[in-house]
Parts: sequence; structure tokens; C-alpha cells
Amino acid sequence: MIRHATNTDFRELADIYHDASLIAHPFIDPAYVAVDKVALQQDRLPLQEAFLYEIPGEIAGYISLTGPHINGLFVKVDRQRQGIGRALIEHAKQLQDHLDVRVFQENYSAQRFYYAMGFEVVEERSHVQLPHDEYLMRWPE
Repeated sequence: MIRHATNTDFRELADIYHDASLIAHPFIDPAYVAVDKVALQQDRLPLQEAFLYEIPGEIAGYISLTGPHINGLFVKVDRQRQGIGRALIEHAKQLQDHLDVRVFQENYSAQRFYYAMGFEVVEERSHVQLPHDEYLMRWPE
């Protein structure tokens, strides 16, 4: 089931971000991810519209949006490749007439996922905080 996240969910969403990010972004310093987890929970999620995918008794993943921009899409490591990310993207597509997301160029699995969901690369840019390049991907293109 997909539902709006509330502030009582933010700690668990930040935990999902942390664990999944360490796997998806092995090129990022784990210390940065740990600090960013706190900023996500305390500062960013309260300002975003977040939806979570809930299995009875468990939050399995989430997507956070600011308008049509996907700020984050993360699924618990042991729940990946079960259609949860796809369901969250499809939910976001129902809310917006277009979506965009920034994806690290080194994150090949995320690129494949977004291509499969109908996104296309529209721009290359440097990350504002990290020494890594990223793609801006958009749906529909």
C-alpha cells in the first residue's frame, strides 16, 4: 500500500536512505552518507512530499517529491527488485504530468531503472556538493 509519509515515518525513511545509498553509491564516502541521513530526516523530508510503500508492519521504500522533481527514491536493500520502486514511480506519475530526477553517472542500476520507466537523459551536470557528475533525467521526454 502507498500512503503519505508523516513526520513519525521520517526516521525510518532516513534509515532506508542510508542503507540503500551505501549500496547504490559505493563511490560516496560513507561518512557523508551518515551526515546526509541526519539532514534528510531533520531538514529535507519535512519540506518534501513523501510517499511510502508499506507492507503490513514494514515500510519497504519511499519516494520524495518537490513538485515534479524526485528528490529521492529508495527501497530497503532486502526488498529491492520486487516492484516497489516501479509502484512508487507509477504513483508519482499519477500526480504529475512530468517528472525529473538527478542520477549519478556512476549509478548504472538507477539509470537502467529510470530508462525502463520511460525517463531519458536531458542534461549532464556536476553535483553541487560532491565531486561526481550526474544526469538530469526526465519523463516523459
